[in-house]
Amino acid sequence: MIFELAVFHPDTVAIAQVCNISRIELCDNYQVGGVTPSIDNFISARKIFTGPIMVMIRPQAGSFVYDDAILNQMLEEIKTFDALGADGFVFGCLTSDNYVNTSQLEQLVNAANHKPVTFHRAIDEVTDYKKGIQDLIHCGVTSVLTTGKMKSALDGKDVINSMIHQYGSQLNFIAGGGVRCNNVKELLSDSRISEIHSAAIVNHPDFIADKEEVMKIMNMLF
Repeated sequence: MIFELAVFHPDTVAIAQVCNISRIELCDNYQVGGVTPSIDNFISARKIFTGPIMVMIRPQAGSFVYDDAILNQMLEEIKTFDALGADGFVFGCLTSDNYVNTSQLEQLVNAANHKPVTFHRAIDEVTDYKKGIQDLIHCGVTSVLTTGKMKSALDGKDVINSMIHQYGSQLNFIAGGGVRCNNVKELLSDSRISEIHSAAIVNHPDFIADKEEVMKIMNMLF
């Protein structure tokens, strides 16, 4: 079982290390769902966390429809974080009619330099979910973070399990969205899900993960 902790504050990195988290997704700005972290935050995280660090590549909040300028910025960010020692990248791009933008995605995956790539929850906004999953596989994406196109991962559990049954040999499915200690057991019960994602934030004004919440989730998994 893999527990990926979403990190939105430098103090969460130390919690991830102490709690022996499997992997972290490094971002900034929890309130908008995550954007590209600062270089300083990455360098600090790399010194503290010994496990894999997946870096969010999202220059701006809002739409996942990107023009050429934003795409080029994303490509440069990937190049920068790759050189600094990122273990992989998290991004997503859609067309104006909410399909996966395969042309842009292929460029981003190629820029990742053979490192793992997670397509984030932009997948939950696509018009045709199954086709979206197939597009990710075609473009060489490694993993997808998803609620199964539902409000939460628990709500989308059956959809995620169905996708794992069909495509799990070609793509890793990370269940994320509303995952907390009080529902993770139900999420994993009678399930094919083997990777979960949570920020584990509990009413913290600076969006730092709650260590007790992290440990409770860990105890449910291992």
